[in-house]
Amino acid sequence: MPAALQLALLIAILLAAGKLVAAASMRIGIPAILGELLVGVAAGPGCLNMLHMHMFSGTSAADAFMLIAQIGGLVLMFMAGLETDIERMRQASATAFLVALSGVIWPFALGAVAAHALGLSWSTSCFLGGALTATSVSISARTLMDAGKMASQEASVILGAAVIDDVMGLFVLAFLAASCATGPASAFGVAPFLSSKLQEHFAIAQSHPLTVQMCMIAVCVTLFFVVSLAAARKMADPLMRFCSKLPVNEAVTACVLSLVLIYAVSAEWLGSVAGITGAYLLGYVFAESKLKHTIEGTFHAIGHGLLIPLFFVSIGLASDFRALRGHWVLLGAIFAVAVVTKLIGCGSAALAMGMGRVRSLRVGCGMISRGEVGLIVTAMGATAGIFQQAEVAVMVAVVLLTTLITPLILRGAFMLKDAQEEMAEVVAMEAEEEFAFEARRA
Repeated sequence: MPAALQLALLIAILLAAGKLVAAASMRIGIPAILGELLVGVAAGPGCLNMLHMHMFSGTSAADAFMLIAQIGGLVLMFMAGLETDIERMRQASATAFLVALSGVIWPFALGAVAAHALGLSWSTSCFLGGALTATSVSISARTLMDAGKMASQEASVILGAAVIDDVMGLFVLAFLAASCATGPASAFGVAPFLSSKLQEHFAIAQSHPLTVQMCMIAVCVTLFFVVSLAAARKMADPLMRFCSKLPVNEAVTACVLSLVLIYAVSAEWLGSVAGITGAYLLGYVFAESKLKHTIEGTFHAIGHGLLIPLFFVSIGLASDFRALRGHWVLLGAIFAVAVVTKLIGCGSAALAMGMGRVRSLRVGCGMISRGEVGLIVTAMGATAGIFQQAEVAVMVAVVLLTTLITPLILRGAFMLKDAQEEMAEVVAMEAEEEFAFEARRA
């Protein structure tokens, strides 16, 4: 079978299965994304191993599917930025920073200590701790969208903290990279390239490679955020008006999608941050655009109709529990650290900033899921020979398990009510009763 038809069949099966299982999940009160993740787990190497079946093997169809799914992650984060309440995000910036800081320090420290206590070397333990620092904001963003909570204060803190978390994780990654066998030139982007060149031409830079790497990352991150935000704010509305006048179908949609991909590439190449951060940043700017609702409607169809379900299915496809035999204690310990450090660490930081117990609990729940950066650190450790097959399997399982539980506990946390919400409900109910009374009198 030609590769194009293999890819078409693979998408048809997994997309339909994802939607059907997601619908069944919602009927029993489980978030839709959990159903899509479970479809991926069932189709993955630990169960059906669909990507290696005879009908899909021998071509690049499986690789193409995973690449298309990653585009779905970018579209999801653009939509999350598009639905962000700008004013709330600005108000929550200080809280988001403290939450992100706490969400990096505690997982790294306790993860490394727990792994070392279970017999792993300090270098392996530090890599495990580093892989636990970053938050996969895409999972929380989808859950908040489905629950209609994107405009809430908690959503602003979670999304802001996750972006800051990504940047902080870069510096942890730089420390870890210094102990790798691979040199800085093997990495992608401006920061490692400049770091490599400085070390080649200056003796002082060669004697302090970690300091040079950290400085280059800091410069590139700052440059990316300043330039990309300024460019997007200046060109967003004029560019959309120009595209809307072109005599072709969906010119605005094509232009915005191109910008999403460009910002994702720029985020990794120039800013040394994850591509999803660039996509979110662009959506954040377009949230203030006059054509926001037009863009939102089109991307809702593209995203939820095709790309986003494939993204969540692909996460499940990456799981293989067969390598975990004999390592269940390590998995349990690292998983417990992954959950507790984000739940309590980030939640207590939000509480210290005056968010209240229930809202702080929601922030902690929203920061639990791990994702791309954790897998990147895991892959880096495996390439350097620091992680063996067991440690890789443990980290992939932790990423998957945190991804699975986050929608459940975050949805449950939003079912709880704090004092302000209860008061607002009482006021709204009284106003409704008064309106009904006045209507009867009239």
